Amino acid sequence: MLRTREVGQESLLTAISAGSLVDIEICLPANSKRIKTEYVGLLQGAFLILNHPNPKRLGAALDFVMEGTTVIVRALLENGDGQVIAFRSQIKAVSVHPARLIFLYPPEKIQTYKLRAQSRVPTLIPAHFQYSNKNEVGVIKDISLSGLQLDLTSADMPDLQEGAKCSVLIEGKEGNQITLEGDVRKIRQHDDILSLGIHLTSEPGVIRGVLKDYLIDLSIFQDHRDT
Repeated sequence: MLRTREVGQESLLTAISAGSLVDIEICLPANSKRIKTEYVGLLQGAFLILNHPNPKRLGAALDFVMEGTTVIVRALLENGDGQVIAFRSQIKAVSVHPARLIFLYPPEKIQTYKLRAQSRVPTLIPAHFQYSNKNEVGVIKDISLSGLQLDLTSADMPDLQEGAKCSVLIEGKEGNQITLEGDVRKIRQHDDILSLGIHLTSEPGVIRGVLKDYLIDLSIFQDHRDT
């Protein structure tokens, strides 16, 4: 499970690396808009600074990127061994010169979520499964720092055995290809779906990169009042 606790803010905010990607959820009157942007930095006790997302990516949410709008920010700490932090804040100001930036009030509280090796984050990440000379298309249903579940449809691999070495190819958010190496630990057939449990052997930094790119399916903040 994800473990959560409330902690003091300053040490965690300073642990977010300048230039790293964060997930920002803009709270709209009827729903919300989640989008990735860059963390610029902070002036302790005054404000946090985020890069203003591309207006085309914001769509209708652009009209709400203004003073007073509530946002929820989630970040994966670079050296936090899979630690996720999240907090609720409000937009303090938006600048357009010399750069388009978003200034946030410092949060009153921050929640941390420790992604242990056995913790699984639910996802819907398209991926390619490579084994021997075969390449099959599938979806990663969940992922952790040590493994993932990959569902394949219309896969014809009668020779696939537990313990087999394999690769899972994912397209990164910047269009780059990420390759995760591993070995098959579980094979289950459900009607026309072949579900694979894969133990990952790639470097932890590579796996954290995937988590950082796809930190969009965490449901722990569906109730905004908890933040």
